[in-house]
Amino acid sequence: MTSTSERVDDPPVTGPRRRSRQADSQRAARVVRWLPSSRGVLGLVVTLTVVYLVFGPLLIMLVAIFQNTERGLPLSENATWTLDNITSVYASGRTWDLLLTTLTFALGSLAVAGFLALALAWLTERTNLPFPRVFFVLIVASAGVPGLVSTIAWGVLLNPAAGPISDFTTWAFGWAFNPWSLLGMVLVQGLHLIPVMYLLISATFKGLNPALEEAASASGATTWMTMRRITLPLLTPAIVGAFIYSFVATVDSVDVPLIFGLPGDVDVLAIRVWLEADPAGGIPQYGLSSSYGLLLIAMSLIPLVAYNRIIRKSSRYATVTGKGYRPRRLSLGAWRWPAFVLMGAVLLMQLILPMLMLFWASIQPFYGGINQDAFDRINFDAWRNELLSPFVHDVLITTLKVGLLAGLGTIVLTALGSWYVVRSRTRLAGWLDFLMFFPHMLPGIVIGLAVLLVYLILPIGVYGTMWILVIAFVMKNMPLASRVTTPGVAQISVTLEEAASVSGGSLRHVLFRVLLPLLKGVLANGYLLVFMGAIQNLSLPLMLNSVGNEMISTQLLTKYDSGQAKSMAVLSLVLVLMTTILATVVKVFDKQKAS
Repeated sequence: MTSTSERVDDPPVTGPRRRSRQADSQRAARVVRWLPSSRGVLGLVVTLTVVYLVFGPLLIMLVAIFQNTERGLPLSENATWTLDNITSVYASGRTWDLLLTTLTFALGSLAVAGFLALALAWLTERTNLPFPRVFFVLIVASAGVPGLVSTIAWGVLLNPAAGPISDFTTWAFGWAFNPWSLLGMVLVQGLHLIPVMYLLISATFKGLNPALEEAASASGATTWMTMRRITLPLLTPAIVGAFIYSFVATVDSVDVPLIFGLPGDVDVLAIRVWLEADPAGGIPQYGLSSSYGLLLIAMSLIPLVAYNRIIRKSSRYATVTGKGYRPRRLSLGAWRWPAFVLMGAVLLMQLILPMLMLFWASIQPFYGGINQDAFDRINFDAWRNELLSPFVHDVLITTLKVGLLAGLGTIVLTALGSWYVVRSRTRLAGWLDFLMFFPHMLPGIVIGLAVLLVYLILPIGVYGTMWILVIAFVMKNMPLASRVTTPGVAQISVTLEEAASVSGGSLRHVLFRVLLPLLKGVLANGYLLVFMGAIQNLSLPLMLNSVGNEMISTQLLTKYDSGQAKSMAVLSLVLVLMTTILATVVKVFDKQKAS
């Protein structure tokens, strides 16, 4: 007798039982799909951090507009709700005078800088100007000079009492130029804007297809007509972009209005925001300051919206195609060397003259102009006194700490955010990209005010320390850093990360072992930009400075206001030296990485 064991298959599940199991499987799949992955958790954490950094301060500032803060901080029990700030600002004729002055300052500066930047870009990129590469390098170098340093140098050069330029105009023309005026502000700010506008426009000039210009010339058009009817219309996106960027930068500017405007009673919106929040005497009017800040935000947003509408039609301005594109340089003929002299004169005013003036002031016991007696007084006591001063050491250390920490915080936050934006296709990724860029629309003085208000209210021990400066600089520099890190991440193929993940690598392994080595150059460049922006900036330290946490920019302003010309000149050159050294270190790092 044999025994056999037979396996009997379960009968197929049909009917209601099968539908029930399918529903359970679908519910389980939905649950798994909604479970937070490591990437999703990282994206959520970065997004919440950005929201806290950006919209927390802005919300408090908007609330302050509707509060009377004479008896207490916004949202405190002593603050009361009111519309007085709105009516005091927007129903006042003084506000519209401020608005008109600010617009005149911005548009006048753009006219000066735009004309010169267009001329320089055309000469270096489209003509046979001698030594165009040398001029390009010098213009880029002038962009690295801190705006506050250049402003102070021009304040010395144009000073009616002993400034060399004022002395020259008095001797040559019989009149002394008054720099403490709206015209003086326009001229100095216009010189500041030339390097940035040149860099934004010159690349488009370089890529402009000359076929249309040649056709116009063959049809009998003059050079001026070709420039007006062909070249400039094709450059519209680049020119408008450069003008709008420079307009926002000018509206946000505080160094030129402080040094050239206040002595001549010329007031602009950015300075009014600061004066209401930090008056020389009396109670801070945070509600009024916030109301002026809202008007400043509107002035920055309107041109950006107009620019986006132009960019939507960018295909109309395409000139580089696959049909035999070839750049060509135009011959200047007899104007070649006069154009060379013009370029040299612009660079003399932009870079060489201010630096020489600061060095001259630093080796004088007191500034009394340039004459034979001044040469007899030359000494380096100011350099020795400033470089050996414990207070100056503390200021330099604080400046370095704030710059280094702000660079680190900004780059870490934007690198993680950019990775999530590029690698994730969720709606959250799109919002995160927008949020990281949003502070670009906010003037720096408004960011300083918003951060000041939120940490005056929150009892977390940030106000009065250098950390409030670090947080403000992270917020301000997020847009710039994200425009550096996002393209860098996009250039790295996702297959490298997938290979590491398939091999068992965790998210930490992917970020630190795969992405970080490949992004070193990008991160170093972004870090340099943030660091330079932090140590050179004046608007944020002006709002957030405190005793024991002074930065070099506010010390420069203090020494200038108190007439300490030699100390101011030494610190100005030290700031330029710090910027140059760091830029050189990053450049060497990039070369070593490339080799």
